[in-house]
Amino acid sequence: MADLNQSIRIFLEQMNVDPKLVEPKNWDHLAKIEKVFNELFLIQTENNNVIKSNRPSINNIAVKSKIARQTIYNNELLKKYIEFRIDQYDESDPLKKNDQLRDKILHLEKQIRAMVVRDVNLELMRRKITLLENEIKLIKQEKDEIQIRYNNLKQKADNIQTLEKKAEVLPFNNKQ
Repeated sequence: MADLNQSIRIFLEQMNVDPKLVEPKNWDHLAKIEKVFNELFLIQTENNNVIKSNRPSINNIAVKSKIARQTIYNNELLKKYIEFRIDQYDESDPLKKNDQLRDKILHLEKQIRAMVVRDVNLELMRRKITLLENEIKLIKQEKDEIQIRYNNLKQKADNIQTLEKKAEVLPFNNKQ
């Protein structure tokens, strides 16, 4: 009974329920409920063990049908027939289905994780592209401003050259 109460305490704590706050009448009910669950889990375990131990195989079929294994292995028809029927059995075997579904779930979860990583990387690349595009816009603006300043300076230089050509420069003569 102490083991049963300890199990109930553990499950209550997992449910975020304080075992100290449970009324005695509810403890009695919980004990009865836990006994039923223990029986159900025991039956489930026994059934799983029976299913596992009775899975068909060529050796198992040979023993139960009282046909020598060598006879089955030497006769291609018998061997293929047993393998065909084993495949059919496996299709209806709940434990095999459970294993197949578990494998499929794991595969799909792996795909989902890969897709999440891909999506995160895509979003990071989009943000980086946006930042780079903004940086390019700023650089183009700077280039345009520099081009305008260059054109203004060039125009001033051309004006200075034009003025120098127009201005008369008298030769300086020291001999007078």
